[in-house]
Amino acid sequence: MPSAPDPSLAHACPHVDKNDPRCQERFRMAELDAMYRYCLGGFYACPLFHRINREEKYPPRPAQQVTVHGRQPQRGSRAG
Repeated sequence: MPSAPDPSLAHACPHVDKNDPRCQERFRMAELDAMYRYCLGGFYACPLFHRINREEKYPPRPAQQVTVHGRQPQRGSRAG
C-alpha cells in the first residue's frame, strides 16, 4: 500500500522545492523550529520568501556601461 503524502508538504514553500541555496540555512539542527514554522507552513511570513519573489518578478538589470565621449575608457592609462 503506498504511503499517504505528508500533509505538511502541501503547504511547503515553493522556493524549497526549487532548491534555492538561500533556503539551506534553515535546514540545520539549530534552525529546525524556524524551518517548520516558515518553510513548511508559514512561508508568507518569511522575508526571504518575499525577497526571492521580488527578484523573480523584477530581475536585476545589467550594469550601465560607462563611457567618456561615447568611448569606453581604457584601464591603466592616465591623461597627462
